[in-house]
Parts: sequence; C-alpha cells; structure tokens
Amino acid sequence: MLPNEPEAVRAALLRWTCGDVAAADFLSEIAEVARLADDIVDDDENRQRNMAWLLVRTLTVLPLNPFFIRHAATLAPLINNVIVQWQLSDEWRSSRDALKRQFGFVMREAVGSIVTAVAAIVGGYDHAKTTTEDFFELCHAGSRETVEDWMKD
Repeated sequence: MLPNEPEAVRAALLRWTCGDVAAADFLSEIAEVARLADDIVDDDENRQRNMAWLLVRTLTVLPLNPFFIRHAATLAPLINNVIVQWQLSDEWRSSRDALKRQFGFVMREAVGSIVTAVAAIVGGYDHAKTTTEDFFELCHAGSRETVEDWMKD
C-alpha cells in the first residue's frame, strides 16, 4: 500500500517513471482503482460513491492517459493478469490448501507488478529492478502482517 503522504507518493511515482508525468499519472490512477476496488469489496459504506469513482477512473480517465494509450498493448494483458491474481487471492484465502493460502497472500499485491512493468518501459531492466526494490521498501517493508493475519480479515 502506498503511504498516505501525497508528496512522498508523487515523488516516488516520478522516480519510478523517470519523470514521465503521464506514466506517473497512470500509476496514480491504477493505485486509486485498486484502492477503490478493495473498498467496494471490503466496506459497505460509500459503496455507490466508490463504484461511481471506480467507473469514472476505468472508463474515462485511464483510457485517455497518454502513457496508457502508447502502451495499451503491453499494459492491458498485464492488468488482466493482476485482476486474475487479485480475484484468486481472495478465493484462496480460505482454501484448505496451505500452499494456495501462501500464494494468495502474495498474489493480493500483484498490482505492484504494474509498477515494475512501467519502470521497465520507461527505464529498462536495471531501472525496473531498482524500482521494484524501492516499491517494496516504501509499500511493504514495514508490514508485519502474516498469512494468518490476512486470513482473519
């Protein structure tokens, strides 16, 4: 999860996208879409508003983003993969198979692979690797949540 400090998030997005504003805006929208989808699934409060915001972002904002337009053929299958992993992670949370639960715990964060892909597009392999490490430090390193904690949610 991205931190709550907008300035820090924007700085990270621009760092990860080598200063490409359209790419940073794309990642920002993807983060909002993921947050809204999670809120809709997890929270009854503001469901109608959140669904409207989700639809606006996915149907009117993202399709007009210049970075997405330029790289849609690459990004669309990746986004589809992230959605599949997000859905399966929720299904596998309650699986009797411990391995599925472990994979589900990791797959729920698949949206981070979009950050890696964008970094690779704008800056190549080495930049993508550095960005993925930076993303982990910023978004996950401080968490001590376990598979068991996640299963209780």
